[in-house]
Amino acid sequence: MNYDIVIIGGNPAGGAAASAAKMLHNDKSVLVIRKEQQSLIPCGIPYTFGTLNCVEDNIKSIEPAKKMGIDFLIDEVTEIDSDNKCLTLKESSKVYYEKLIVATGSNPFIPPIEGNNLDGVITIRKDLEYVKSIHPTLKEGKDIVVVGAGFIGVEMSDELIKLGGNVTLIEAMDSILPLAFDKDLIAPASEKLIKHGIDIRTNTMVDKILGENGIVSGVKLKSGEVIKADRVILAIGYKPNVCLAKDCGLKIGIYGGIVTDEYLRTNKDDIYAVGDCVEHRDFFTRKQSKLMLASTGASEARIAGMNLYDLRVIRQTKGSIAIFSTSLGDISIGAAGLTEKQANTEGFNIIVGQNIGVDHHPALLPSTSKQVVKLIFSKVSGVILGAQIIGGHSTGEMINILGLAIQKNMTASELAVMQYGTQPMLTAGPGNYPIVLAAMSAVQRMCN
Repeated sequence: MNYDIVIIGGNPAGGAAASAAKMLHNDKSVLVIRKEQQSLIPCGIPYTFGTLNCVEDNIKSIEPAKKMGIDFLIDEVTEIDSDNKCLTLKESSKVYYEKLIVATGSNPFIPPIEGNNLDGVITIRKDLEYVKSIHPTLKEGKDIVVVGAGFIGVEMSDELIKLGGNVTLIEAMDSILPLAFDKDLIAPASEKLIKHGIDIRTNTMVDKILGENGIVSGVKLKSGEVIKADRVILAIGYKPNVCLAKDCGLKIGIYGGIVTDEYLRTNKDDIYAVGDCVEHRDFFTRKQSKLMLASTGASEARIAGMNLYDLRVIRQTKGSIAIFSTSLGDISIGAAGLTEKQANTEGFNIIVGQNIGVDHHPALLPSTSKQVVKLIFSKVSGVILGAQIIGGHSTGEMINILGLAIQKNMTASELAVMQYGTQPMLTAGPGNYPIVLAAMSAVQRMCN
C-alpha cells in the first residue's frame, strides 16, 4: 500500500494531525494506523467509573474523519524503515509513505515499589479493552489506595468514592495537583475531596505494597503506617512510548521523548512526531519538560499536519503552556503557565494579582459559585507568566482565555483594561470581572 501521509496512532494527537493534514493538503491521501477499532477519549476515562453509564459512553467516533477522506487501518506497526519510507505491519502488507507522523502516545509509569506486580495493583492505560477489563476489579474494591495526586489520581479518586468504598489518595509532595497549582489556591479543592469522603495523605510516600497469596492486602508507608487495601492504583504519571522511534534511529531526549524542532520535525527526513511520545519544552524556560496533556498534543499535532510539505503556518508559540482544568462536583479548577512556586524556583522576579468574587451577578442567582483568580506576572515587564482559577463551570473557558493571554505575552495593564462581555447567568458583573480585577491588583502593586 502507498499513501502520501501516514500517521501511526489514533489518539487525540494522531487524530488532530490527520485532520489538519487532510484539511490543508486535500489532494494527498491520508492513512491512520492504529491497534484498536474503537478508541477512548483519554481524559474521559476516570468518568467511566462513576459519572458515565459504561465505558462505551466514552468512545470517540472516527466517522467524521472518514467523511473527510481519511482512511483507517486497524493493525500494529512493528518496524519503521526510514531509508525506504516503509512500515512493516503485524497483520497486513507493508505500507509506504511520503510523510510519516509518529503519534504512539505513552504508557503508565510503574515505580520500582516492592509488590507492584501483585494481583489488584492497577495502572490506567488508555486502551478500550484494558479499561473494560479493570472496571469489574475496581468496582468490587472496598478499600482502594490511589498513589499519586496528579490530575488522573485526583479524578479517579473522586469518581471511585461514588461507588461506596473507602478511597485513600497518597501524594509525595505537600498538596494535591502540585505541578499545576500553588498550595494556597488548591486548598478548597482538597477540602471538597475530603468532604466527598476521600482520605488525603500528602508529604507521604509508599514504602511497599503488601500482599497475601499474591493478592494486595495493604500499603506500607515510609512512616511505617499500614493502610488496608484490596486495590491499589498507580497514578504516578506516564512515560513516552518510543520503542518504534528508538529502533529506527529517532533522537530521544532526557525525559525519554522524541526530540523535534519547533515544527515537530525529527532528525529523520519526512518523519514528524506529536503528542505524548514527544519531548516537550516549557514556554518560558525552554527547558525539556515531562508535560503530557491531550490538548497540548493536539495543538502541536495541528502544527505538524499543516506544515508537512512547506511551512504554511508559522509557529509563534515556542513551547508548552500546560493548560489544565478539571471539575470536582460543584468546584472546577484550572491552571496555565507557571505557578508562583515554579516562577520563584526558576528565578523570575514576580508580582501576584488575585481576586475573590462570584461567577454570577447578582450572587443570589442559582448555581452561583465563589471564584478565585490568581495571576502571576513578571515584576519588571508586567508580562503574564501563569494563571490559576478555582470556581464554577465557567473556569474551563476562563483558563483558556488566560492561556491565550500567556501565549500572546499580554501584560497586567493590558488585562486590566481588556474588553469583555457579561451576562448575569454566565459571568461576574460588569464592574467585577475577575480576570480584570486580579490584573488591576497586580498593576496596583507594580505602581506602589
